[in-house]
Amino acid sequence: MKIKILSAFLILTVLSGCIEDILDRQPLNMISEADVWSSDKLVDIYLISLYDAIPIGFGRNSYIYEAHMTDESSHPYAGVTIVNNYGAQFLALNTGMYTWIRRANYFIEKIPQAQISEQRKTQLIAEARFLRAYYYLDLAKKYGGMPVIDKVQTFEGDVEELLTPRNTEEQTYDFILSELDAAAAGLPDTRDAANSNRAVKLTAMALKSRAALYAGSIAKFGTVQLNGLVGIPASKANTYFNASMTAAKAIMDDGRFKLYTKAYDPASDAGDPAENYRLIFADKNNIEVIFQKAYNRPDKQHGYDNHNYPQSFKPGCCGNALTPTLEMVEEYEYIDGTPGALVIGGVEYDKPVDIFTNKDPRFFGTYMYPEHPYIGRPVQIYRGIYDVDGTLYEAQGAPFPPDPSRNQVGRDGPHILGDVGKTGLYNKKYLNMTTIVAENTSDQNYIDIRYAEILLNYSEAAFESNADLPGALNAINQIRDRAGIKLLDAADLTRDKIRHERKIELAFEDKRFWDIRRWRIGTDLFRSTYVHGLWPYMKYYGGGVYKWIYVKKEGAPIDNGLARTWEEKDYYSNLSGYISTNKNIINNPGW
Repeated sequence: MKIKILSAFLILTVLSGCIEDILDRQPLNMISEADVWSSDKLVDIYLISLYDAIPIGFGRNSYIYEAHMTDESSHPYAGVTIVNNYGAQFLALNTGMYTWIRRANYFIEKIPQAQISEQRKTQLIAEARFLRAYYYLDLAKKYGGMPVIDKVQTFEGDVEELLTPRNTEEQTYDFILSELDAAAAGLPDTRDAANSNRAVKLTAMALKSRAALYAGSIAKFGTVQLNGLVGIPASKANTYFNASMTAAKAIMDDGRFKLYTKAYDPASDAGDPAENYRLIFADKNNIEVIFQKAYNRPDKQHGYDNHNYPQSFKPGCCGNALTPTLEMVEEYEYIDGTPGALVIGGVEYDKPVDIFTNKDPRFFGTYMYPEHPYIGRPVQIYRGIYDVDGTLYEAQGAPFPPDPSRNQVGRDGPHILGDVGKTGLYNKKYLNMTTIVAENTSDQNYIDIRYAEILLNYSEAAFESNADLPGALNAINQIRDRAGIKLLDAADLTRDKIRHERKIELAFEDKRFWDIRRWRIGTDLFRSTYVHGLWPYMKYYGGGVYKWIYVKKEGAPIDNGLARTWEEKDYYSNLSGYISTNKNIINNPGW
């Protein structure tokens, strides 16, 4: 492999995070491999490219998110049919992952000859092994067992030697966990501010906690097929759960990472738990963040805001992409711990927010509802207006005759046609709540691992292995306490409660799809199932007085009228993209 480096300007750009095929482009200026491995700075450029290849972050598949493949969100765009494409959809995200695995392998093999200290070599190798484990975990989540290649393959005349068959799913996860152990042993305990987004020992332990939990779930709830290429023997479940607990406990005991409480103190109940929850994703580099993909305008930007502004606020194209389903909204309990079903029919509300009174504060920290204050004005969500005589006015873009200052349908939907939100609410997690920025100039950091997930991992693994039920309860109650809702009693601790807490706490963070897969619940959730919207209507009483009613909406235009069906084969993705280049790859069941 030739390492090709562009001008000093590009080197500076790469160091700031904007990496564009640095390894494969033909540059105007070239330096030798020997020069690369003799320069600490150029070695870092190579390693930074490996960080940038981790398949996390905003906009990896344009305006389509993992949430659209779950019960979290509907997709409002006309013609989008992804809800019936669960398995194949994610194939496109990483068919090039082995390119990056090869580059990580190459880095690991070449670093020993670099002209840097032995301590630095050890640390860099550990970093590369951490990144390689990230790549393999992404493959395992999607496909199950995959070829484990930990050395650079070289073509020597026989292509057959390069066509590596799949390892079992168990072997793939075992490799990931062993790599993370090795990475933790060589990574530093801390980083200076300039390198704060690079891995440390606890970062490797955090990823191990996640990977081991996934493996344990697959062993407990999955089925071994294709001689182990997919599925893990049930007898191994507790081994993986215990590994997840141990890794999580190392982070919990260290004390360096904590739940974010800058805007709400659970002990004194001072502050606003909803705003506190929102700020986890707005207050950069806070104490809860364990691993993230960092962005910094103008060097490295994304289009999350552009994709998710409510219709009337977007500066250009797109907007409206993540719109929560009614099913997701009703998952949020009330603060007293009672189930979160809304009173929808036969009730008139003075204010549109009244239907959500006493909801889990995380609801208010995550979603925009009708008349939610935004940048300079409320988000205008209503489907139509009833006049005093009961006549319904719902002509889009037309004024309401008795009160022409207001249109018959809200500017922000729900709209029957077009790409406007159709469920009656909008997602605001990560959204810029203070400024409308130009298209594709957002710079919120993408948090991939935070401390709340570690607590949830511990709680689930401890419960599923029956190893530490008091610890499982304590971990989940720390999260509920920070959220400002009633704590669970020991009798309340069930699998459903633990899964519910994970669904709420990590909503719209690209975790739910993989949870559905590893718990094997997709075929129960989506059996020709329609998700619903919560459509608000206004009732006019004359003299500028309005009240609000809500209707449960099913079918078109939500999900473009499509029912959702999760087939058994959708627990693993289609490998046809790999089979086309490697005849020794066996496809997953059903594909």
